[in-house]
Amino acid sequence: MRIQHRNRAKFPAGIMLAILILALLASAGPVLAQSLSLTPPSLANVDGRVTARFGVVVEKPILKGELMDGAVLVLKCAVRLVEPSDYWLDREVAEGEFVSRISFDALTREFVLTLPGGRATLRDEDLSKVLDEGWGSIETPLGAWSQLEHGRKYSLKLSTSMNQEDAPEGVMRFIYFWSWDAGANNTFQLDFTF
Repeated sequence: MRIQHRNRAKFPAGIMLAILILALLASAGPVLAQSLSLTPPSLANVDGRVTARFGVVVEKPILKGELMDGAVLVLKCAVRLVEPSDYWLDREVAEGEFVSRISFDALTREFVLTLPGGRATLRDEDLSKVLDEGWGSIETPLGAWSQLEHGRKYSLKLSTSMNQEDAPEGVMRFIYFWSWDAGANNTFQLDFTF
């Protein structure tokens, strides 16, 4: 009987501790989940190619603290152009990806942002300047403009995530940008008729 009495006394304390931890994580979640946002995308004809244009905005105090603590973060933006279907799966017209890496160089006291496609690496002591130049206006080519047909409906789908470099996909996102929502990635969809 004494063993059962001791277990009853510890059991409620364990539940209370678990509830307290979950409450703390839930209260921090909405703030961190909102630290990565998108500017509305658009499509343009750039040299005969369909090009998605958008921007990514990050709350600088949160990002700056993580980078100065030694984190190396990777921004991934997946862009898809699809022809929606009411009766079957959407037909994918084109897709593209933007992957960029940001870190802090403690020796030079500069933030370092690498861009895809062999473009120059951005370096500056001012995090805002680096982010605005590198992520403020992003262009992702999606294929030939001629593949679009007049009078057809299309959807531009854009999703972004930021993870620590070399982290398993999805694991660090929930730690860095904690969210209780099933889809913690930021997404945007633009429906239009060409």
